[in-house]
Amino acid sequence: MKSLLFLIVSIVILLQVDAQEGFILESGFDKEKISFESYSNLIIVPVKVNDVDFNFILDTGATKTIIFNLRGVDSLSIKEGKYIQVNGYGKKKSVSAYHSLGNVIEVGKHIIDKDAEVLVLSDTEIDMSPKLDIVVHGLLSVDFLKNFISHINYEDSYIKLYNNFDDLPNYLRKAKQFDLNLKVNRPFVNINLDNDLVKGDYELLIDTGSGDALWILNEIGKDAIFKNSFEDYLGFGINGKIYGRRTKVNSLKLFNSTLSKVAVSYPYKEYHSIKKTSFSHDGSLGGEILRRFDVVIDYPNRKISMIPNRSFDEGFYYNMSGIGVQKGELDLFTTYLGEKFTPRKIGYGNSTSTTTTTSIDVSRRVRLNYQFVPKIFVDYIREDSPGDRAGIVVGDQIIAINSYSQKELTMNKVTELFFKNPYKKLKIRIKRGDNIFKVEIVNIPLVL
Repeated sequence: MKSLLFLIVSIVILLQVDAQEGFILESGFDKEKISFESYSNLIIVPVKVNDVDFNFILDTGATKTIIFNLRGVDSLSIKEGKYIQVNGYGKKKSVSAYHSLGNVIEVGKHIIDKDAEVLVLSDTEIDMSPKLDIVVHGLLSVDFLKNFISHINYEDSYIKLYNNFDDLPNYLRKAKQFDLNLKVNRPFVNINLDNDLVKGDYELLIDTGSGDALWILNEIGKDAIFKNSFEDYLGFGINGKIYGRRTKVNSLKLFNSTLSKVAVSYPYKEYHSIKKTSFSHDGSLGGEILRRFDVVIDYPNRKISMIPNRSFDEGFYYNMSGIGVQKGELDLFTTYLGEKFTPRKIGYGNSTSTTTTTSIDVSRRVRLNYQFVPKIFVDYIREDSPGDRAGIVVGDQIIAINSYSQKELTMNKVTELFFKNPYKKLKIRIKRGDNIFKVEIVNIPLVL
């Protein structure tokens, strides 16, 4: 089951340089299949930068490939460049980044960019790894897709890149295509929304770097209160945490498909006060919507098709518990697997003896399994949420939820329990300092 932890990691870099050749398929190859890991509706692909291995989020909202975390990386060789200031979502001031040209980026077996731009953030606290079940080092920009026809298959967790449209499977070639708008290579579509606050046509970014469903960027401030909405932590960008309000739209018409009761977030204006540029848009469509489709983006011809998959009719959810979590240091668990007895015959005597004595030597081995499991801590509590009313506080360690022990609680599993099943009762074991206690909460939906 897909995780529903909504992370917003799209980064807008207000930096433009002349376009390079970019990513290409090596000579003799017309297509490439790349498997990815999917966590929190994000696409995470293995990437080599100058022969160093990384895990990057494919982010169609990012205009530059970015390294923001060097956890587990022994060394990094980046071509000579210069320091610049970059901006993104959040309230903090711009952050410093090392801007380098002429790097080699490889994805899959046969896709390469021999003259790639890379930004290495030098003064940011971004580390997505505690929020996911995998270490993430950065973002792979939209430039990765711009020279290809790309098929993103969320259900089977792969991307296929093609040089020629005619090489696509028949069902994808026959799918109805719609116009795709490009702004600095970022893909935009026009959709229709219907609810009390937003009604009409909107230009939205197709943003694989957002795990959320739908964002609308308007002039809502922190003092805004509107019907059937609540304040919440929405995610983070390179300029810090992002807060806003959540609700649902009655319907979202996306090309020839209509989605009902779609979760929508409105970040407060102070968290997206980016100057009006060619980047300007009304909002974004994130992974919680995109994962419900087979997505084909034909960059050369500026076309897109979206074919509903088996996840299309799933409901839209948000964190009903009000408890945000992240991973901490590792705990060692030792599991007793039993004992193994190995008999071994031992004979006494020699070739001239008339008798031989045989005895059985039994060797005893205790079998143990050692497992390192990350601790899971509370890092956010929404005010007046079920978690808040139960007395859970930031810094508490979650050691069990219902029948799931600490060894079984991955980030995906914890998030699934908090997001799924309205009115579900959760029995949570909490460790606070040296004390362990139990609380019960019920997932109460604030918006249905």
